[in-house]
Parts: sequence; structure tokens; C-alpha cells
Amino acid sequence: MKFLKTGHVLLLAIITSFVLYACSDSSTGPDPDPDPQIVGYLVQIEGVEIFRYEDGAYIFNNSPAVSEFVFNNTFMLSTSHQGGNLVRTSAEEEEIGGRRYFTPSIFARFIYDNGDVVELPEERVPGASGDVSGDELNPDGNYRLNVSWNAPHMQRGANIEQHGSDQSWGFHIRADFVGTAGMTLRLDRCDDVESIESVSGENHRVDQIRNCNVEEVTVFEASSPLPITIDQYDLAGENGAFPHNRFERTR
Repeated sequence: MKFLKTGHVLLLAIITSFVLYACSDSSTGPDPDPDPQIVGYLVQIEGVEIFRYEDGAYIFNNSPAVSEFVFNNTFMLSTSHQGGNLVRTSAEEEEIGGRRYFTPSIFARFIYDNGDVVELPEERVPGASGDVSGDELNPDGNYRLNVSWNAPHMQRGANIEQHGSDQSWGFHIRADFVGTAGMTLRLDRCDDVESIESVSGENHRVDQIRNCNVEEVTVFEASSPLPITIDQYDLAGENGAFPHNRFERTR
């Protein structure tokens, strides 16, 4: 009888251990996604969200604080709407590149499928002098912001400028022609960045060109373009062109 009791205790201990192990193993559930999917992005100016792209749609912030950037569910470029939001280049810059009209720095931040904002590294590390030609490659900077448009370069209403101080995730939208434009934002990844080359371009600007040893992979692309309205400007020529040289800065 004593043997039977001891056996029962031993058997019960084995069963209990097995059940506890099974419950412990199953309670953790599936492993968290090691590579969350990027499903959208938001755009900020001076830390304030202007709009976000999510679930295939653009959702605009309609608060009075950003009214100069939003008009009829489009992104507005204007010298007059709600006080205007375009900045003109200085007289010194006009001498080398022609007058240009563009927005303040715009910063794009990408969104995971769980709603969190992606903290992407810069693709380059600023040089000590602050000159973009002295920038160094960031070994963790495999991601790159790219933009496509719904019209050829010299025919669309807006273009992109990306200055050294904007780093990888900032840019300016420049007004070129009165009318409309459609901008589609894309995020690419290069798993083997060789170098970032500084190339002197026309009008003394410096373009940053990333050299990738393998074909870049697109990890996110908006399914539809962002509608941009370029408002009437009193100095625009007969063809509606803003009075400046038009070129596109890339990095």
C-alpha cells in the first residue's frame, strides 16, 4: 500500500510537470514578427503632423495650426493661401541657382503595421565641417527615400529639393508651375551600400549619389500619389512657371 502511494505521487509529479511545461510553452503564443511590415507614413513640418498615408488613403490634419498647408484634401503650395507657405531663396543663392520657392523642411516618418513609427537610421553621417562633401557613409544606413511623379520633370507643378541639413528623411517641395502635381513616396533598402558619392552639379550644387552593390529592394510604396495644389503666383509667366531655374536635387 505504501508502494502504491509513492508510485501515485511520482506519477502525479510527472503529469504535473508535463502539464506545466505545456502550458508555459503555449502561453507565450506565436513569436513576435521579427520584421514588421511598413504600411504607411506621416509627414511633419516643425514637429507638427500635416498628413499621413495609411490603408491606401491620405488623411489630412485639418486643424487651424496647419491650415496654410492643407486645401480641399490636397497639400498646398502657395504664396498667399492662409498667409502662404513658400520660402524664397536668398539673394546670394539667386546669383548661383536662380530664385526658388519651396516649403520649409518636410520630414517623412514611416509607420509599422502595429502603428509604431519606424526609427530608420540616416544613410550618412555629417562631416565635421558641416559640408555635405565631407559626409561619411553610415554602415547602418541601408534605407533611402525615393519619390516619383505623375508627370515629366519639366512639366509637373512641383519638384523635390533635399538639402544637406535635411539628412535622409527630410526634403522640401518646390513650386515650379501653377496647377497640380501628384507625388508618390517610396522607401528602398540596399543591403550592400558601397559608398555615397558627392558629385558637383550645375549651379554649384552638390548631389549625393548612393552606390549599391546589389539591386535595391522596395520595402514600401504608396499605392496612389499625394495630390499637390500649386497656387496662382502673381509673377508666374504666361505658361504659369515660377520665375526660377528648375532642377532636382538627389542624394
